[in-house]
Amino acid sequence: MSQPEYRVLPVEEKDTEEIMKLLQITFFIDEPMNQAVGLCSDGPCAELDDYCRHCLPEGLSFKAVDKDGKIVGVLVNGKCPLEEPKDGSDYLSLAKQCQNPKFVKILYVLAKREDGCKLWKKFPEEEYLVDVKVAATHPDWRKKGIMNALVKETEKLTKELGIRLLRMDTSSAFSAMSAERLGFTNVYSAKYVDIKLDGQPIIVPEPPHVDDRVYIKTLFDRK
Repeated sequence: MSQPEYRVLPVEEKDTEEIMKLLQITFFIDEPMNQAVGLCSDGPCAELDDYCRHCLPEGLSFKAVDKDGKIVGVLVNGKCPLEEPKDGSDYLSLAKQCQNPKFVKILYVLAKREDGCKLWKKFPEEEYLVDVKVAATHPDWRKKGIMNALVKETEKLTKELGIRLLRMDTSSAFSAMSAERLGFTNVYSAKYVDIKLDGQPIIVPEPPHVDDRVYIKTLFDRK
């Protein structure tokens, strides 16, 4: 039996800068909403950089490394309440405070997403979930099962923490197909053309990315 080409390990603090370099050549430029607003067309976006760094110290994220220890895939995960806190850290408040007009649009879509999915009403018995916030694989390492392996480790840790729900938001048609293949259930879907602010669509990515979705996977039943 051949040896696997990569190993899945927990993300460590020392991995931060290497992970950010990977995201800069993948998620930063590939994610449909980032593309649609040209978020990184003039260089790195400080707000997106902060968003991606925020959850790395929590100890819930995983990396795939090659035989030389180079990071070739990452899943950035965070523990979140089902209902946004009312302390100014919700997406709507952040959108009103943000000075980057491109990132403001993304924050408004995220705010509409939270208001639309209303997870705290769908799962009133749960207080927290683990949220898959960012997923990225190096272009040379795609279609090797890396995301499946990263999600599997995330599920295992989430269950060990006694958290029943794993969340994955998909702004891409491809990530939506991946979520469904991994056993997630779609609990919210909105067409981008229908996500509006002041009567106008906020962001409309290029097809086939026509829907913004939220997926949930219930990892175990309550006794």
